[in-house]
Amino acid sequence: MEQEWSGRITALEERVSSNIRRIGALEQAQETLRRLATAVEVLATKQEIVAGSVAKLDEKIDVLEQRPGKRWEGLVDKILLVLAGAFASFLLTRGGGV
Repeated sequence: MEQEWSGRITALEERVSSNIRRIGALEQAQETLRRLATAVEVLATKQEIVAGSVAKLDEKIDVLEQRPGKRWEGLVDKILLVLAGAFASFLLTRGGGV
């Protein structure tokens, strides 16, 4: 009977030792998951900041892209005014000489 108890105790000790190793491995895995979750949270926060910066840069680029078009329109307006003034001068000088 004593050998039977001794065998059971040995089996229980082996099982306890195995469970302790498994629990240790689970604790390490849990810590790894916790660090991963923290890293993902930090990355998500940084991604939001980058997205905001990109939106601001996009607005600035749109403004810069519109500048040459506005300059060209202003130049065309001035050229048309000069031509209209020259034509009016031509008509006035020709009409006054007749």
